Amino acid sequence: MNTNHQRNFISFLNMKKLLYLICIACTMAFYSCGTTKAYVGARQEKASLATINQGTNKLTIKKRKTQESALLIQVDSISVGNYFKGYPKHCDILPGTHTVEIRHFQQWNDNQAGAAAVGGVLGGAIGGAIAGSIAESNNPHKHYLITFDAVAGETYNIMAVTDPETMDVDIYVTKANNGERVESVFKLKEKKE
Repeated sequence: MNTNHQRNFISFLNMKKLLYLICIACTMAFYSCGTTKAYVGARQEKASLATINQGTNKLTIKKRKTQESALLIQVDSISVGNYFKGYPKHCDILPGTHTVEIRHFQQWNDNQAGAAAVGGVLGGAIGGAIAGSIAESNNPHKHYLITFDAVAGETYNIMAVTDPETMDVDIYVTKANNGERVESVFKLKEKKE
């Protein structure tokens, strides 16, 4: 009888831990859904800001369906995303001319996708961090800088599109509501030595 009571108590503790983990996961999900503020100063009214979205492009390369993304890294001098903390889907910016750094991720070249997970399983948190760092340095991406003028109240998509035949990359900005291209200039960001 006593062992049955102990099993019930252990089961209760496991349920309590599970509920605690679910609460943490829900809280993290709730906070990650918000828009990142990519400007200095007090929070502004939404109508006085512009929004930039991370662009995703689906394509077929070597008869395989794949996708590429323009992940948001930095707006002017403000960091908004990275490999370890994640990349925001969108950022609010002040009107005016901005230079946005994006990480062009090419899914079709990624053969290190499972390295961080394996490192995490084999070596705990530190092993996962090391494996994640190695996977990040080896994973197929380039950084680009794109400069354009943002207007208050507008939402923009930053796109990275690869031609499947020539593998040439075009980085551009469109208005989210109608797909119209916005005048912009992009260049490949040189790696730091």
